[in-house]
Amino acid sequence: MIGKIYKKLDMLALITVLVSLLSLLSHSYFRGLTVLWLVVGGLFIKRDGYKKIGLELPILIYVITLFVSLLSPLDFKHSYKEIYRQLYGFIAPFMIGQFVIDEKKKVKYIDVLMKGVTIYFFIKTNLMVFKFIPSQFWQRYVALPINPVEFSYIVGVIALYGWVVFLKEENKYRKALNASFFLAILYVILQTKTRGAWLGLSASLAIVYILKNERLVKNILKTILSFLGLGIIVYSFRKNIFIMKYYNRLMSIMNTKNDYSNTSRLIAWKIGVERFKEKPLTGWGYKVKNPYPTGPGGANQVLDHPHNEYVAFLVGGGLIGLVGYLYLMISILIKSIKNKEGIYWLTMVGLVSFTMTYGVVEALFQVTNSLFLFLIMLGVTVQKDKE
Repeated sequence: MIGKIYKKLDMLALITVLVSLLSLLSHSYFRGLTVLWLVVGGLFIKRDGYKKIGLELPILIYVITLFVSLLSPLDFKHSYKEIYRQLYGFIAPFMIGQFVIDEKKKVKYIDVLMKGVTIYFFIKTNLMVFKFIPSQFWQRYVALPINPVEFSYIVGVIALYGWVVFLKEENKYRKALNASFFLAILYVILQTKTRGAWLGLSASLAIVYILKNERLVKNILKTILSFLGLGIIVYSFRKNIFIMKYYNRLMSIMNTKNDYSNTSRLIAWKIGVERFKEKPLTGWGYKVKNPYPTGPGGANQVLDHPHNEYVAFLVGGGLIGLVGYLYLMISILIKSIKNKEGIYWLTMVGLVSFTMTYGVVEALFQVTNSLFLFLIMLGVTVQKDKE
């Protein structure tokens, strides 16, 4: 019986990866999938022995820093639930890293999956925009009934993958096809009106392009000129009815007095830093249900969620928690850059950059689907081909 399972194990691993990605990209993730990672990964370890993924130490240190926050939590119950959620998610890179999947099959099926989701998002978002059916979230158009911030992260992952595939493709016809899908997903993310995602994705796309080969100086100059040219074009046509709404939305990021989105964040960051100073080493603990107001008539913030990943870690885990997070992310980034010839490693360079830049205005790891999607992509990246 176990022998028959071993023979089908590679296909089961591929199905597990595809179903997990699809569920996260469609915001329909269910925790039974994590149990499946554990079971399938365990079977691979039993069959082939444990394979190092190369990130054991930073992941272990990060998890330890989560537990350190339990030394003096304001609310032990909620802090423990947050740690359990993260531990549950971190099973993925360890277990998917054990999977043996033919690289050509993996690239082929994940590419089809990403293109399929792009088509769905583009069609549904397009219908919502042109039929003037606003989403329930502040007149932003999203293809799923979720917060635009979370949707922007999902779309950002697809965009980064599409960008890498476009850059890696050498056949001019397939390159043109990949370019069309990439532009379609960029259109989708523009409709969310989420400025932090726009800026974070722009930065990460530029970093991926600069690092795609060894011509760093040339790529840096081309990137600077491209941004400069795009800026001149957008500014020149800023009064155009189609460009105006995007231009004004982007420019509003500099309005720190009248724009509620900006003023509430500044208040939240200030309060978060003040709370951090009271417990600078271990923080207050995670997922503390202790709301405080950030503006007149606005939604309350939660102590651990001041719309900034770094302030959130300072408040929740103190300096120890922030150092653990930064060590993990920088370790993944360094390893990804060293292996940037691969599609998934180069995508991971962009994803880490996107997460860390977008994290300036959002606490992304506090959102389960964002955290698990990041970890699934990490697991797919460290997964090895047949030797």
